Amino acid sequence: MPSASKPSPSRSRARTSSMTRLTKQTPELLAPAGSADALRAAVGSGADAVYLGVDQLNARRSAENFTLETLPDACRFAHIRGARVYLTVNVIILPDELDVALDLVDTAWTAGVDAVIVQDLGLLRSVRETLPHVRVHASTQLDVHSSRTVEVLARRGVSRVTLARETSLPQIAALASAGEAAGVEVESFVHGALCICYSGQCLLSSMVGGRSANRGQCAQPCRLPYELLDDRGAVIETPGVHLLSPKDLAGIELLPRLIDSGIAALKIEGRMKSAEYVALVTGVYRTALDRAAEQGDEFAARDGELAVLNEAFSRGFTTAYLTHERGNNMMSYSRPNNRGVPVGRVLSYEDGRAALALDEPLDSEDTIEVWTSRGRFAQKVGPFKHEGKTLRVAPAKAKVTIATEKPAGKGDRVFRVRNAALSSAAHRMYTGAESGEGIGLIFSVTLLVGEPVVVTVVDGQGRSGSATGPVAEPARTRPVSMEDVVEHVGRLGGTPYHADSWDVSLSPGAGIGFSALHRVRREAIEAYESSLLTPWAGRERQSPPLPYLARPYRELEPAPRLVASVSTVAAARSVIQAGCESAYVPVWALDGEPLPRGVVPYLPRVAHDREARAYLDKVKDSPRVLAGTLGLLDEATELGLEAEAHWSLNAVNAHAVAELADLGASFVWLSPELSSRQIKAVASQSVIPIGVAVSGRQELMVTEHCVLMAEGLCKQGCDTCSRRSKPRYLRDRKGYELPVVTDPTGRSHVYNAVPLDLTAALPELLECGVSALRLDLETVPANTAASWVARVRQALQDTLAGRTPVTPEKGSVTSGHFYRGVG
Repeated sequence: MPSASKPSPSRSRARTSSMTRLTKQTPELLAPAGSADALRAAVGSGADAVYLGVDQLNARRSAENFTLETLPDACRFAHIRGARVYLTVNVIILPDELDVALDLVDTAWTAGVDAVIVQDLGLLRSVRETLPHVRVHASTQLDVHSSRTVEVLARRGVSRVTLARETSLPQIAALASAGEAAGVEVESFVHGALCICYSGQCLLSSMVGGRSANRGQCAQPCRLPYELLDDRGAVIETPGVHLLSPKDLAGIELLPRLIDSGIAALKIEGRMKSAEYVALVTGVYRTALDRAAEQGDEFAARDGELAVLNEAFSRGFTTAYLTHERGNNMMSYSRPNNRGVPVGRVLSYEDGRAALALDEPLDSEDTIEVWTSRGRFAQKVGPFKHEGKTLRVAPAKAKVTIATEKPAGKGDRVFRVRNAALSSAAHRMYTGAESGEGIGLIFSVTLLVGEPVVVTVVDGQGRSGSATGPVAEPARTRPVSMEDVVEHVGRLGGTPYHADSWDVSLSPGAGIGFSALHRVRREAIEAYESSLLTPWAGRERQSPPLPYLARPYRELEPAPRLVASVSTVAAARSVIQAGCESAYVPVWALDGEPLPRGVVPYLPRVAHDREARAYLDKVKDSPRVLAGTLGLLDEATELGLEAEAHWSLNAVNAHAVAELADLGASFVWLSPELSSRQIKAVASQSVIPIGVAVSGRQELMVTEHCVLMAEGLCKQGCDTCSRRSKPRYLRDRKGYELPVVTDPTGRSHVYNAVPLDLTAALPELLECGVSALRLDLETVPANTAASWVARVRQALQDTLAGRTPVTPEKGSVTSGHFYRGVG
């Protein structure tokens, strides 16, 4: 009865469960999965977890995505390979969608997701109260950049917070520490595209093109060309025309410092990217992160790793806010899309063929882009000649000729935008996730005459599966050999497994059909997989109704009060004299003098820890404030101040209003992305008074990068900067001019080129049941603001008296989303 052990061939990478690889010092590597291929790419390349969406209610609706029908298989695929799955439901949830969203979360949890990523406060409240067993991660769309906001979200049931990209390494460490104290994990982006605006705060695509970033439909108008204009309308010279287009984040060099920060997870952006991109970038960061965890301060990114990242996709790389970089070095002014890798220059052009001097090797299957004086064009390289020979691959320093689709000139630069060899390797990486390159198993086979055949598999963590087959009998013809057992039990094609070693107990002369061996091996694998999937087994749908809302607020005044948002105390006095009940003034515009009656300090939507402390100190004696973040709302309430919730908190349903009320808000300004029908739906259920914007230029962006830096060398003396003293504008391709204002912290605020005006809709607006109407007048001088208020006040009085109000000329204003809503 011989017994033998046969080691399997070595594998390039044995994928073990992420739980064994992670230590306290090693963050989870979280990769995007915008498609089934991208899921295989991420997991096959070493991701500890993936984030993905289904075909509804997620912030990448243009990705291929998954469905509720395919989600269970996706979860099973990942879990068997030791990776976790996070479902993105990271959009604002409109009033008639909340029950659908809650059902989606319930179904997804039953399917096996490990957490749901949410933006909407109403959905957060609903999940916490009806599905408390579901783990919730706060999306970067919630714009978390302060310790107090981290603490607030921990109290509201969140288990992990994704930080705003605009946080530095020291800030990340402070927020991770605050999270640890509050019992919540903190996650940060490490690689991929950067939004120029704070996430969750951008209305540019929504208001300009009707495609809301908060609904997963961003059209990326930030990547389009703009001209910067001065107060006279003259064009200011800039380094390029893509004034709102950042480079891509690449934090690979900072991995040791990110590990030391205490961060729980590092996130790669890219659910709209190809599976090849996901495979390449995830593979680089897997290797680099493991090495950084071992080497600490001795770690350095390898040239080959940086080359792969550049080849995968790059607008140029930056560490951006991680290293306090917020100036021109983080911007891609000249190009908003993939720059590619420079491979050479054009030496000459004649009769449709260009002679190239190569700095890098070039493959005939590569795709190149030629930068000519007349523009750029891309093409596949195709066959090329080198020293009279037709080659498929040319070495660096070679001089070759290729046929070009358009003319090129001497000195034109040539960039590779697709590396065929890398793409092919990436494809093998994620198709290899199916082919046994992953989990190594020890196979034990007992095949003794007179006893049932037994196959047992065990992985490196001791998890096992076993199956029993028919009784082995003396062979009638050829007995089963050791090689037969290894060959037939070891047939693992189409699985993520390979045999690390064998332990076979075999009687001489034993016989059994090979089909029986196949069946017992298959059942052993199934038993093993069942043991892997035990943590997700037994989940059942709860089908909960939406949580109870307290009795709706019904104490409406005869007419809604008028409120204005202005930029100075002087403007506040003017609008109050013109008929506003109160006026909001940014806290940085307060001079320390007692505030005039009706002036309410505005605590801004961006306030990092040090700023938040200073702002709260300035308003501690004010009876009422407008709070722009969850943390400031919470702290203001703790100080005993009456706090109103800013519209940037994106309340779009009554449950979101209730969540803000639970945090202490006495009043909530609704998101400007609601239609009249939706406003009415929220008002009918709201537990506290609410208001909406009626007129003025709506703020579309707030950016950590100062747009005015494009004018040239900047000393970053933001508080006294002369550029801030006069208006600036961004002119788009259609000629619209968007006002740009930079505040004393150096952050830019971009406003709509066309003012909102709903005076013509006042009869319908009054029927909605709102308690206040707001005018956004931050970009106009005090006297203009006063006249604007007087006009709206008169229109309101006319409407209440049954008269038709005088309204602005059609085409000079916009009704925003009041009639169209967002998709």
